[in-house]
Amino acid sequence: MPAITPIQKAAFDAIDNLHFSQIVMNEVCKDPIAEWYSRIILKINKILREANMSEKKTAIAKHYLLGALEIILSVDGKLSLAMTEYAEQSGVSTFFDEGTDYGESTQTASNFGLTLLYTAAENNGVEGEFIDQTIKDLMNDEDLALSATPYLIRYRLTECCYALEYADAPLEFYRELVGYGVISCGKYSRNIDKHAKESGPGELLQLIRTGLLFEFKMLQRVVAVMLSLKNNNTITLPTPDLKMSAVEQKNISDYYKRLVDNWFMGAERKVFVSFQCKNGVSRENVIALLENINKYYLHKRMFSGTQGSWLGTLGAFDIACEHDEDPVIAIYNEESNSHTISEKIRLKYLGLGFSVSARSLYLRYKSVKKERYSQVRYYCFLLLNQGFIIPWHLDNNYYYDMALRFCSTGTNECNYP
Repeated sequence: MPAITPIQKAAFDAIDNLHFSQIVMNEVCKDPIAEWYSRIILKINKILREANMSEKKTAIAKHYLLGALEIILSVDGKLSLAMTEYAEQSGVSTFFDEGTDYGESTQTASNFGLTLLYTAAENNGVEGEFIDQTIKDLMNDEDLALSATPYLIRYRLTECCYALEYADAPLEFYRELVGYGVISCGKYSRNIDKHAKESGPGELLQLIRTGLLFEFKMLQRVVAVMLSLKNNNTITLPTPDLKMSAVEQKNISDYYKRLVDNWFMGAERKVFVSFQCKNGVSRENVIALLENINKYYLHKRMFSGTQGSWLGTLGAFDIACEHDEDPVIAIYNEESNSHTISEKIRLKYLGLGFSVSARSLYLRYKSVKKERYSQVRYYCFLLLNQGFIIPWHLDNNYYYDMALRFCSTGTNECNYP
């Protein structure tokens, strides 16, 4: 088997991330608190309709509005107060440097992150002034009452709204990458893809939102680095985590080396890369996105398996959703499978151009459900019980890392409070 290329690795890192968010939102939406997402999305949709933008510009503006809201809503006075009290204890370290005014530091970082986000919006044809004024209107909207937004909704708002709006995002992204010839899939045929003629290249709104989502994630990681460069041209390295594997340590080391190279050798002395999509999305744009994901987005996969197993992994989730909705219907029947859930999902994938057997979907469902779904539920449990919100620029996937370590003993049954 040939070695996986950096582009392929980045592609499946992205798909893994999208799939994790897909499952998380399926769990979170079982709680009434998830109605907040719809309220926010509907309000933004109304504003954008009144702005009379093109569909493409509307999709781009919507992303940046959600991103700005996420940054602003992550600034929480409760955490600043707790950190101040915590730091008064001798010998205790915090997220911040000694002697830091936590509230002021967090607000400064938030403003800096917003400035970079508005710059990215300008690069993609959306006026920063429009984003800024719209955000002010949203924050002052008494009916929306964003100041009362629960911590669950504030956390990763942009990603969660994306997953809610694009329920099949991982599969659709996989399909687009295959269609562009970026990755190969022997189980795909354009000849049987019923949806292939419905969307033209370069104007795919979902693909635009996907690229912008990963631009936002890469920006989030680099903001703290850029703050230190802005202040005194120094980079503060993170404290090594002894729990990290050698591969993880090398990935982080390589990440900082690339930032330094960009700062000293880049033509514009910058460490933030943007996803250019105001003129549509081409194959070159997609490849550039994946190259940047490979360099600047450090991801630990939740779901294991080879490149060829991903269709089964995505199909397993579809089976799980169908089974939740109607647990009476059989998932798979060895003798007669025509009216089962696995057959229904097989036909869904066939309509999208993928030939995968009902039996392989069923077997992957059994494997994935046992292997990872408990970690996802634990992650949701952590989110639902947050005591405060971590500032956007400091969030380094703590909850995700905790979920990955959950049940790491190898037992199949996992329990949490």
